Amino acid sequence: MAGSIIGGIGLYTTIQGERIAAQAGADIADVNATIAERQAEHALERGREAETESRIRTRQLIGTQRARLAAQGVDVNQGSALDIQADTAAIGELDALTIRNNAALEAWGYRVGATNQRLQANFTRQAARSRAIGSILRFGARAFDRDQNPGRRRDEAFGILRSEDD
Repeated sequence: MAGSIIGGIGLYTTIQGERIAAQAGADIADVNATIAERQAEHALERGREAETESRIRTRQLIGTQRARLAAQGVDVNQGSALDIQADTAAIGELDALTIRNNAALEAWGYRVGATNQRLQANFTRQAARSRAIGSILRFGARAFDRDQNPGRRRDEAFGILRSEDD
């Protein structure tokens, strides 16, 4: 009887230790997920800023082209001069969209990481519950086995059943 009480106390202590360790691991994973979400938002914000700056630089470049062409006496609103500006605008827009896409991909990577961290936190919590249930069932099975077979004991180091005579 005393062995069962001490075993029960040991079981409770083990389960509590595993629960605390699992909760700490899950809390860390939750914090990491929050950090990854913030990194995703920051990546999108940086992308929006860089996209805006790219469009501003494109407009400035077109303005510089127009000024240089006009200084040479070229009509900037027709022909090759207009084609040059249109090409510059198209390439500039492609650059801006590439920046946006790259920021979205970076944010997506952070969000995948956040999802993985949340899944890890949930898995850690569930695994701790499963280990606790398993420990309780093993303790109960051993107690039942001792009650049903009082003349035998289990050699814990090797998992071998021995009789009292051994």
